[in-house]
Amino acid sequence: MNNYYILIYLSRHLKDKLAGSRFDFSYSPHKDVWEVYFTNNSEQKRVVFSTNSSETAIFLDRYRSPKKSNVTTFFDSLHQNILTDVTVAEADRFMTFHYDSGASLLFRLFGNHPNVLMIRDNELKDSFKTGSDSPGDAIPEPRPAGKATRQPSPDASPKRIITSLFPAFPRHLIAPIIEHYNLQEADIGEITKLAEAITNSMMNDPEFRVLEDGNICLIPDRLLPIPNQKTFDNANDAVRFAYYETSKERRLSTRIRSLKPKLDAAVNKSESTLKQLSNADKGIERAEEYEQYGHILMAHAHEKLKPDQTEITLSNFYDDGNEITIPVKPELSIAENAQRYYEKSTKSIRNVEESKRRMKEVQKQYEGLKKLQNSLNSVEKIYEFDEWFKEKKERLNQLGVLSKTQKQEKLPYRKTMIENYEVWIGKNAKSNDKLTTDAHKEDVWLHARGVGGSHVVIRMNNQKDMPPKHVIRKAASLAAWNSKARGSKLAPVIVAKRKYITKPKGSAVGAVRVQREEVEMVEPRKAVS
Repeated sequence: MNNYYILIYLSRHLKDKLAGSRFDFSYSPHKDVWEVYFTNNSEQKRVVFSTNSSETAIFLDRYRSPKKSNVTTFFDSLHQNILTDVTVAEADRFMTFHYDSGASLLFRLFGNHPNVLMIRDNELKDSFKTGSDSPGDAIPEPRPAGKATRQPSPDASPKRIITSLFPAFPRHLIAPIIEHYNLQEADIGEITKLAEAITNSMMNDPEFRVLEDGNICLIPDRLLPIPNQKTFDNANDAVRFAYYETSKERRLSTRIRSLKPKLDAAVNKSESTLKQLSNADKGIERAEEYEQYGHILMAHAHEKLKPDQTEITLSNFYDDGNEITIPVKPELSIAENAQRYYEKSTKSIRNVEESKRRMKEVQKQYEGLKKLQNSLNSVEKIYEFDEWFKEKKERLNQLGVLSKTQKQEKLPYRKTMIENYEVWIGKNAKSNDKLTTDAHKEDVWLHARGVGGSHVVIRMNNQKDMPPKHVIRKAASLAAWNSKARGSKLAPVIVAKRKYITKPKGSAVGAVRVQREEVEMVEPRKAVS
């Protein structure tokens, strides 16, 4: 939604529609979204800027009346300033709104911390997300214009050649281009010539396409024939469509991820209970065996046990007089031991009857849960989920999926959230040990490399895949912040699945061994959301 080439056309569209408009006000209707309202000749217009790192986008949206209560406004000093120009940096994803007062709003449309900054007198005066950029900080600078000064080697991969020669080339389109043109077999000259032709088409003869995977493509279909969802007349409409489609998918993913682990856990628990209850017939066999022990012992009730005797061998009249050895308690008489086996037999029969009764209930519950699980797996659209949840909510409550869990014991480590992922942060060495022990094998474990610090865990709810890259990087920034690398500009952070973390025997508290690791270079940051 925010590759460099789409921003060129988007800035032109915004300038055409907004130049001469007066800044009314701006506010945040909900997390990670900033909106600004303009007026031009009594016509009101609304621009939306999403600062969510997984769906960063700016576009002119349909007018909608703003919320009027419980909102915070931003950049109030721009009230009644006239927008004079909209520009994009020559070689980077920075867009600027210029005002007649000399002030400007700088939009950073990339990275883990997209933001909008107010600049006046060549100083950063304010920002939407002050945790990322605060007044007095240096103004972000775009990367220098021009192609790479360093030529790729002739044996470099096609992707490396393209990104080296054309740094702004949309990364998500490189793989389909390589596949379509079979560039794995091409030399550097062929690759360069093709990349130049495609870049020229994006600059001078674009098609505004939203692909089936939700990404925007400016390359004409004749040069890259891959399936579209929809085509548009301008960049703004393409960005708007892609943003709302992506937003729907994210909301759907969030809602399903919040419910699916609970439903899966309920299904697994019912399945496990059924397996246990299915062994009820063995209880009947035990009951018969215990009753026979009682009868055989009663036939010898006149005899006495030795003080330390723990078993007795007698003739088994249920097995043609063959000998049988029966465990006994030496502190009880033979008659009392017989009575104990009669009681065990009665108890086993009661347990079997209860198990059979419970099995019918659990089987019914299991079938209900499986139906819910299968129907949830078929949900593909956000409106389908809303309808599904509304219809199934009462049933989910009946089956215990939505019932409140018991209050958990206070944990010896801190908890926070990165988007929809729960994150644990160790407080000290003992806390680190407890945190890592409590983590599930599929959780993601992080720690600043080579320095002391907190263990950090991203909870995965038994999912084997990894969280999105931007979530990992935010957690890594948090791990770096909670370490002795806090003062560094960049810090290396180990990332590994918990199953690859072991504790050497006899090692110090908090010490671990990492068997498989990846390293993320991140800026230490306290803020994670």
